[in-house]
Amino acid sequence: MSIYHIDKLECAVTLFLCDGLVREGVVYLSPLSPTHSGPQSPLELFREPEPFLPLRKADGSFSLVNKNVVSHLRFDSDPDAPRSFGHRLAVRLVFLGGEVLHGTLTLEAPEGKNRLQDFLNLQGTFFLLDSGAAHYLINPAMICEIAPSAN
Repeated sequence: MSIYHIDKLECAVTLFLCDGLVREGVVYLSPLSPTHSGPQSPLELFREPEPFLPLRKADGSFSLVNKNVVSHLRFDSDPDAPRSFGHRLAVRLVFLGGEVLHGTLTLEAPEGKNRLQDFLNLQGTFFLLDSGAAHYLINPAMICEIAPSAN
């Protein structure tokens, strides 16, 4: 091991790109989060300001993916992940290409700013959608329509 080597944790993801292509592979997370105890989450990785991140594809090859063209991504939920507090809201999302997702958002917003519109306008970057067994990170720039659902 080199003194310049930093161990990373692998996280299997499915990336849904804005042009309809789907990429399966692995992204790399830091074993230490800068904001809480424990490892970095996929949400923290996708909220970092750098536009490109490495992806190891299913065939073992590597590429750099521009986060700005990722419509959404799916990854397995982590039962040990820190829980968010806030108002939970079932929603239906429609993306630019017509794909529809259903899931639950946790609206973490200041008092008086906890409407769905306020939540989306304050985000500016990826946010978490819980669909049960899997989690999605959603790029709000790729949402065509979103509404509360009876889900």
